[in-house]
Amino acid sequence: MSLNFSSMPGARERHLKRQYKNPLFTSEHREFDERRISGARYMDEKERDEFLASFHTLLGKVAELKPNEGSEVMLELKSQLDQSYEQCSGLMGEHDSEKEAIVKLVSVIMTSVRHGAEGDPQAEQNLDEEELARNTHFQLLQHPLVADLLRLHSPIAQDQLIPTLLSESEEAIRAAFQLFDKDHQMLICKQATELLEANKQAMAKLSAALRNLELMQQLLLE
Repeated sequence: MSLNFSSMPGARERHLKRQYKNPLFTSEHREFDERRISGARYMDEKERDEFLASFHTLLGKVAELKPNEGSEVMLELKSQLDQSYEQCSGLMGEHDSEKEAIVKLVSVIMTSVRHGAEGDPQAEQNLDEEELARNTHFQLLQHPLVADLLRLHSPIAQDQLIPTLLSESEEAIRAAFQLFDKDHQMLICKQATELLEANKQAMAKLSAALRNLELMQQLLLE
């Protein structure tokens, strides 16, 4: 009997969905019942509700900013907005409106900070570099896998990283691979090769995983 997963699950249920009947994971992780999904979904719902409450509080703080507010206060709020974007990228459900609001508010804050940095070439360069890094980071977070990997308490245990990557889409792998340095990428490719060799009996079901290994090996050489 197939289990029922949410169409837009949160991080915990999403990881269960990755594992379900997936031969790359151990039997302990790939076999479970509806009750385990319900527990994960409950925790995802709780996290979403807590986020929305704290996010509305944060919006209130931003709305209270004075025209002449100090840059230290604005940068602290900007940091909280950045963290909120990362968090809501992995929540259950659709949160495009929250992410769009965050992008707009960060832009408003950084415009004000830039005015204060006018005439300081080093400060302006630092702001340019920070903006590029933030935009790149936000783009990577369009992939739930990236959001799941970056969580403080990721549902993806260290020993589940390899089967997780081998089970993802090409776009998600390209994004997630950027989180690792070359040494770590090399180790991932080595462990992925070993995992697939250890599962030769299920090779007929692992054609997508083999393609993903080839992709990761190509990315390693770039």
